[in-house]
Amino acid sequence: MNIAELMTGIRKMDIILPEFQREFVWDLEQSKQLMVSLVRKYPTGSLLFWKTENPPEIKNFAVDRERLGSKEVILDGQQRLTALYLLTQNEIPPYYTKRDVKYDPRLMALP
Repeated sequence: MNIAELMTGIRKMDIILPEFQREFVWDLEQSKQLMVSLVRKYPTGSLLFWKTENPPEIKNFAVDRERLGSKEVILDGQQRLTALYLLTQNEIPPYYTKRDVKYDPRLMALP
């Protein structure tokens, strides 16, 4: 998947964050360095998803999981995906609330 497909998957809740994942803890510098690495085409690590018809509980959502259907569950890479979503979509991902995002990279001072 490319970045646009990942962002669309998150927005449509086809890619979800399970309740057992930690909160978004990256600081502003980590988010900035991710973007610098992407622009310079440096390796940024891998992402790991679990495709399942029976997803675990979703962070900040009380839904009937049996009616969700097939989902891609984020197992590794949620800090990078969340930072990317915040910066490219200019909104908080649907699996978080404003209080879950301690360091919002959208508020970084530009040089």
